[in-house]
Amino acid sequence: MAEFEIVDDFTYEVCLLPREKALGFVDHLNSIGIKAKLKESYSGHYGVFVTNELDMARAKREVLRFAGSPFDSSFTKASWEKGKTVRNVKEIKSSLYLPMSFDITSLTTIVELICIALYAVSLFNEDWVIQTFALSRQEVFSSITDYYRLLTPAFVHFGFMHIAFNLVMFEALGRPIEKTFGKSKLFSLIISIALLSNVLQYCFMTDNYGYFGGLSGVVYGIIGYCGVLSKREDLPESFMIPRGLLTVSIVFILLGFLFSGIANLCHLCGVVIGILWGFYDLKKKNLF
Repeated sequence: MAEFEIVDDFTYEVCLLPREKALGFVDHLNSIGIKAKLKESYSGHYGVFVTNELDMARAKREVLRFAGSPFDSSFTKASWEKGKTVRNVKEIKSSLYLPMSFDITSLTTIVELICIALYAVSLFNEDWVIQTFALSRQEVFSSITDYYRLLTPAFVHFGFMHIAFNLVMFEALGRPIEKTFGKSKLFSLIISIALLSNVLQYCFMTDNYGYFGGLSGVVYGIIGYCGVLSKREDLPESFMIPRGLLTVSIVFILLGFLFSGIANLCHLCGVVIGILWGFYDLKKKNLF
């Protein structure tokens, strides 16, 4: 979720700035009598909001002055007087070995690390990982503590290509959802999609001795969600998904029914739930 308080009165957006500059600029605006607040946006940037059109015009003039003299002492003095500091966020920066930079405390990263950790453990003791976290038709829920297995199959993977495909797609779509709408939205999507798709797959399994797992049900779900929600005109460009990705995904799901060894019902249920979530949020006026 956004880290900064935002109330309904602050509806006029002035500009979009990196976090550190936005903090100082808002302090400056407040110091000269313009009420301003921050709202987290995307790609590590923050929107600066004011309460009325007159203040917006004044604030935009300050933006132009700031652009011309970003090191002017008047823009930093306000923050020093308030004794504010910028909270450091632990990040893994982009490098030769990492094609992205990401906050290691984000929900997207936590899910990815859980998947990687279980896969790493499975390289040494695959039977334990599968029997403990994957799901089989022979599973008997004799205790309430057994029901965790309706969720954990989403984090279990059976091969390098299996986990690589799922994590690449989850990173590409899950992180924009978290940055745009917050952790609670992504958490709700993951939990609802994983639980319902796993339960459906479990109920209709025909092989009593087979296990299933993987994040692909969630991945198809967020593809469905993004595909529908991208029809909104007020979304940042970074949130849009390639045209036809949802259609291609549905085609692949249907083709999967021609082959064995694929959790087709999990995929189908995932994309349907994601589409329903998308239509629900598509109609919301205040989604951000």
